Amino acid sequence: MKTELWDGHNIRFVNHKGEWWAVAKDVCQALGLGSVTMALKRLDDDVCDLTSIEVTSDKKKSRNSQEVNIINEFGVYKLIMTSRKAEAREFERWVFNIIKTLRKSTGLEGFEIFRLLDKEKQKEAMANLNSGLKKPIRIDFIKANTIANKAVSNKHGYPKMLKKADMPPDMLVDRQEILDDTVGLMTYKDKFNLNLSVSDEVYKMANGQQQNTG
Repeated sequence: MKTELWDGHNIRFVNHKGEWWAVAKDVCQALGLGSVTMALKRLDDDVCDLTSIEVTSDKKKSRNSQEVNIINEFGVYKLIMTSRKAEAREFERWVFNIIKTLRKSTGLEGFEIFRLLDKEKQKEAMANLNSGLKKPIRIDFIKANTIANKAVSNKHGYPKMLKKADMPPDMLVDRQEILDDTVGLMTYKDKFNLNLSVSDEVYKMANGQQQNTG
């Protein structure tokens, strides 16, 4: 068993069928989903299962076996999409941007999104995306996140950079938009060998937004 700490919540994972499955109760608590039973009803049977784990009794300090519901990676993503937490919404936007990139790589317009339901179009999109990469990982996401954090902190008048975990909801919304722009600019700089500083351009853009909205 492994435990991941996210947003103050411990989420337990167990190795099941050769993959890491999460304890459903832990996921629901972390995502603010009140009823585990109702949450699991939204999922298909093949992404849910039961397993036994060892738990420690606080009173007796003894270890006992307990049967729990677990969900696989797809099930976790599915529940994330139903959460109203700002972090979950941000992840949902990130997934959307990936799908949007896939759509554009096949030459499809926004009104043609349903064509992506075609498996052949999906294969074409993945092939186009993979062939366009200069490296397996071409974007320094750590750098992009740092730039976005600094830019949104400046925009909201903070003298020092706030970490994402310390940002209020309105800042998180602005941060996601700035992060998307940062990643896009880094991509175009790499693709067209542009002679510019991504951080400088993003900071100027964020400061301009602050002046326009103030």
